[in-house]
Amino acid sequence: MTTGKERMEAAFSGEKLDRMPVFLLLGGQYAEKAGYTLEQFLTQPEAALEVSKITVAELESDALFVPLNPLMPDAQEAFRKLMGKPPSIKRDDIKKKLPTWGVRQPREDKLFAAHLDMCEKMAQEFPDYHLETMIGGPWSFAMELRGAGETMEDIYDDKQFLFDLMEFTTETVIARCLAALELGVCPFVGDPSAGMSMISPAVYREHVMPYHKRIVDAVQAKDGRIGLHICGLMDPIFEDVISLGVDGLSIDAPSSLEKLFEVGRGKVTIIGNVDPILFVEGAREDLEQAAQRCLDAARGDARYVIGPGCQIPLQANLDNIKAFVDYCHRQGTF
Repeated sequence: MTTGKERMEAAFSGEKLDRMPVFLLLGGQYAEKAGYTLEQFLTQPEAALEVSKITVAELESDALFVPLNPLMPDAQEAFRKLMGKPPSIKRDDIKKKLPTWGVRQPREDKLFAAHLDMCEKMAQEFPDYHLETMIGGPWSFAMELRGAGETMEDIYDDKQFLFDLMEFTTETVIARCLAALELGVCPFVGDPSAGMSMISPAVYREHVMPYHKRIVDAVQAKDGRIGLHICGLMDPIFEDVISLGVDGLSIDAPSSLEKLFEVGRGKVTIIGNVDPILFVEGAREDLEQAAQRCLDAARGDARYVIGPGCQIPLQANLDNIKAFVDYCHRQGTF
């Protein structure tokens, strides 16, 4: 029997097995069904593992995301609430402090160390699945530390500081990616603020692209694979991102899957891009129609993985998720 891990590896290699892989960006949608609260799923190892077991029993997604991830916004908020900290990590004194900071090794971060422990547990529990973990991208990380408005001002008023900040965030992201890779988990870099809804193609090419390239090169130098996701519109930078050599490129619903196939077919494994809101507001027929549009655009391409354009909302209809997966299994056969 073909496993999810084998299907995903085939997609990265451009080989056809039985069907296209299905790639779901899930959170704690099945927490209640497993007998846990969402907060327990986000912060407690036992709950996170048990919810993952229920998710696998309910769905046949070929890729699984490792839970208990303090880099995910919902988990980050839950952890900071438990620790009595404000929700924001913005540092007003960052220009003064940055020169004194060194890159923190992943195991030195208590919360990320717990996530790495979860990576080990997931690898043991689900050996037949392709495991991924979301690693926040360097540009979005920089914006969190500096502030969105301040970062935009730095583009014009203090480029050198911004370059220095990106050096720090990039080296941190590389360290986190390599730590996950050592445990058999594929790093999936999510850099939502690097989309064209936030910045221009020129800003991406000058302030983000070189750092994305360094991350991709660092992971691949260790014989690892790496995925990249940027939220919102990506069409104007498709060719730039493809040139990074990333293994998997996940695109959001506002981007054109058809255009990406025009410029990227055969060059990168494409992931996406069903509108995640359909899992909440759409009917089964809407999801099937959206899935078929993606399958039609792919035209049986071996380097395509069908899935939502971004994380499926927590309030998604569970029947919709199941119906989407079942449809993709039936219609995505080679």
